[in-house]
Amino acid sequence: MRGGSGKRVVWYSLRMNSPASIAAQHRMSFAHRPSERKGTEDFASEFDLSRVPTEPGCYLMLAEEGKVIYVGKAKNLRARIRTYVNDQDSRYSVKFLMRRVASIDFLVTTNEKEAVLLENSLIKQHQPRYNVQLKDDKTYVSLRLNVQEDFPRVQVVRRFKKDGAKYFGPYSSAGSVRQTLKQVHRLFPLRTCADSVMNNRVRPCLYYQMKQCVAPCMKYVDREGYHEIVEQVALALEGRNADLERTLVEQIRVHSEKLEFEQAAVLRDRLYGLRGMLERQRTVDVPGAEDRDVFGLHTHGRYTEIQVLFFRGGKMTGGRSFTFKQREMPLDEALSSFLLQYYSEGPVLPPEVLVPMALDESDALAEILSEQRGGRVTVLCPQRGEKRALIELATRNAKSSFEEKQLAEKANLDILEQVRAGLLLSKVPNRIECFDISNIQGSKPVASMVVLEGGVPNKARYRRYSIKTVEGQDDFAMMREVLMRRLQRAIAEDDLPDLLLIDGGKGQLGVATTVLKDLGIEDLEAASIAKSRTLEEGEHSPERFFRPGRMNPIILPQNSPVVLLMARIRDEAHRFAITYHRKRRSKATLSSPLLDIPGIGPKRAKTLLNQLGSMARIRGASVEEIAALPGFTESLARQLMDQLRNPARETPAGGSERV
Repeated sequence: MRGGSGKRVVWYSLRMNSPASIAAQHRMSFAHRPSERKGTEDFASEFDLSRVPTEPGCYLMLAEEGKVIYVGKAKNLRARIRTYVNDQDSRYSVKFLMRRVASIDFLVTTNEKEAVLLENSLIKQHQPRYNVQLKDDKTYVSLRLNVQEDFPRVQVVRRFKKDGAKYFGPYSSAGSVRQTLKQVHRLFPLRTCADSVMNNRVRPCLYYQMKQCVAPCMKYVDREGYHEIVEQVALALEGRNADLERTLVEQIRVHSEKLEFEQAAVLRDRLYGLRGMLERQRTVDVPGAEDRDVFGLHTHGRYTEIQVLFFRGGKMTGGRSFTFKQREMPLDEALSSFLLQYYSEGPVLPPEVLVPMALDESDALAEILSEQRGGRVTVLCPQRGEKRALIELATRNAKSSFEEKQLAEKANLDILEQVRAGLLLSKVPNRIECFDISNIQGSKPVASMVVLEGGVPNKARYRRYSIKTVEGQDDFAMMREVLMRRLQRAIAEDDLPDLLLIDGGKGQLGVATTVLKDLGIEDLEAASIAKSRTLEEGEHSPERFFRPGRMNPIILPQNSPVVLLMARIRDEAHRFAITYHRKRRSKATLSSPLLDIPGIGPKRAKTLLNQLGSMARIRGASVEEIAALPGFTESLARQLMDQLRNPARETPAGGSERV
C-alpha cells in the first residue's frame, strides 16, 4: 500500500481472538472479546505496546465483526495508542470508543503529512461510524474566469479543476452567486454566450445594443482591449475594490489626456456604478489579512456544530454551518479531519485559516493546503486580539445555528407525531417513502421514490425506476413491480421504512397491501393519498388518506400540518417521476441526421455541431476542416461529406437504398 506521496506505507495488525501470532503480519492474540471485557485493565493487560510502531501513521479501530469504526492518525503511534489502552485519556468519548474495539490495525507512513492524507483517504473508503464525515449534498458554488482564453466569460461552476483558470468564491448560495453575476454583467461588458454561439454569430446580439457586451463575436474589440475589462472583473470578484477604483481612475485620466472622451465617459459610468454597488453592500469590514476562513465550534453532548465564516477582501461575505451527530472522537481530531475533507471539496483556498483550538497536525495540514492552493496557507489558533474575536464570532454563530436546527428538528418531530395520530399509525414514521408512477398511455413508464427522514427530504435516498415487465397502460401492475423491487432490496439490507405512502386511492393502496402480504411484512405501515379534485359545482374535494382495513377515507383539516406535509411529499414524488419521464422521452425523440451516418456517434455529432454550429455549416465545410476536428480522420471526413452531399445514397448492411 502507498501513501499520499507515493512512498511505501507499512501495514501492522493487532487483533483479538486470532488463533496465533503471525510475525509477518505483526498480529497478536487477545483473550477477551469486547462484550466479555470487564474494563480497560483487561485490554491493557493483553495489549503489548512494544509491538506498536513509534513512527507516524494511521490506526484503524475495528469492532468484533471486523468493521472499521474509527480511523485516527498520530505523529507517534505508540504514544497515541498508549493513552487509549492505559486509560490515560479521561474523555468520555475515548472510553466509549474503547469499549467497542476488538482489534487495531496500523498503517505506518514516512511523515506526518502522509498520515494526514492517508487518514482522509481511509475515512472516505471505510466511512467509520465514529469519525466526522462531511456528507453535505451541496457542492460549493463558485465563479470561473479563464484568463487564458482570448475572450473569456464568467461562468458559474460547482467543480474545481486545475486548468489555469481563476476561481472566485465560495458563495453561500446559488442566489448570492446569481446576484453577483448580475452585478458583474451590469458593470462590465463581457460576453455571456457560449463559444459555439460566439463563433457562429453573423451580427451582434441584444446585449451589445444594451451596452452590456463589447461584441467580440464581431471583432468589435481586440484581445488586448477585452482583457482590460477581464482584469477589472477579476479585481472586483477578488474584493480588491480599492485597487479597481485606482485602476479605473487612472484609465479615465489616460483617455482624457488623449481626448478620448467617449471611452473616458464609459469608464466613469462604470466607476460610479461600482461605488454605488459598494455603498449598498452591508458587510463586516475586518482589518488584517484580506482573505481568510474563520472556524467556530459548538458542542452539546455528542452533537457538534462547525461554523465557517468567509472573509474576502477584508469583508465577511457569508458562511456555512455543518452538524455532526454521534461524535465519539476527540474534538481536536474531529476538527482536523473535518478541515481536510472540507478543503478537498472547496475550489478556493484563502491564505489564512483561523481555528478555535490548537491542532497537533497544523503544520502538516498547512503544508497540504499550501500545495493545493499553489501558495502559502497558514493554519492559526489565535489566543487574543482581533483574530480571536473573529473566532468567538464564528463560535457564537455555530451555537445559534445549532439552536435553530434543534428547534426545527423538534418542530419536525412534533409534525411526525401528528402524522402518527392523524393516520392512526402504530409508531412515529421517522422515515417515509413515497411512490408515484408517470407515463403517457403506457409509453416510457417510470416510477419515483422520494424519502422524508425526520420531517425533511433526504435526496440521497431518492430513487427512480424504469418499468421493465409491464406493457401497456396498467398503473397497478407498474406499482406492484416497483414496490416489489424496492421492498425486496430493503428486506435484504434490513432497511425498511416506517411508512409507505402511495400516490393514489384505494386501488393503489390495495396493490401495496398485497405486496406487503406476499413479502411477509404485513406489519409495515402503508397509506395512500388521493389528490384533491374539482367537483361539478366548482368546489374542491379534500385531500383524502386511505389505510388498510378501513373502508372510509381519513379526512383531516385541509390546512393542518399533516395534510400539508403529506401533500408536499406526494407532489415531490410526482415532480421527480415526471422529470425522469420527460428525460426518457426527450432522449428517445431527440436525434440528428448525423447519427444516421456510419461512423458518426453522439460524441462525434456533438463535436461537429459545437465546432461548426449548424448542419448548413457542416455541409459547406471542406474535408480538411472536418479531418482537423478531434476524433476525425481524413477517410471518415470524406465518408461524412459524401453522405451529406448525396443524401439519397446509403450503405447499410443489407445493401438497400433509402429513397
